[in-house]
Amino acid sequence: CFKMIYLVGGAPRSGKSILGQRVAANLKIGWTSTDLLKDLLRVQDVEGGPAVWEADPQTIAASAEWFYPFLERYVSGLNPIADHYLIGGVDFLPRQASLLAEKFPLRSVFLGCLEMDFALFDRYPGRSRGYAGLPESTRRLLVGMSPEWSAFMRSEAGKYKTAFVDMGGDFNKSLVKAEFC
Repeated sequence: CFKMIYLVGGAPRSGKSILGQRVAANLKIGWTSTDLLKDLLRVQDVEGGPAVWEADPQTIAASAEWFYPFLERYVSGLNPIADHYLIGGVDFLPRQASLLAEKFPLRSVFLGCLEMDFALFDRYPGRSRGYAGLPESTRRLLVGMSPEWSAFMRSEAGKYKTAFVDMGGDFNKSLVKAEFC
């Protein structure tokens, strides 16, 4: 059985991929993003997933509920091939982390950016370097939705007694804090 599953969840552009890469490298474990898992679901024409990103809590929660059975199956499938593994992404919430923790040894942290601006948006490209070249309208949408999404994430983390780190201040200090949650 697993020794540990690490989940790094949170709002878009909050540093999940940077933290995931860092933790996976330090622990010498494998990791993946839920972006890849959702791409595989799209290739398979799995219906019912969200068509667009929206920051309202009902849409975020509905998307996470839709995605949870796929995430659970993925974690179950890792059992024979990995002792430790990290999964990061926007597609699950503290509620889903709690459900997984009932079945698997799990540590999770959720990241947000309660105050987002274009400078912060562009400063840490993480794994998704394509963000810098997005059309202005898309950049504005993402910068605008991050605080609302982050506030919801912080609220949900509080309900489920899960770690939440606001990455909006000193990013590097926040990254260190998030590593040890």
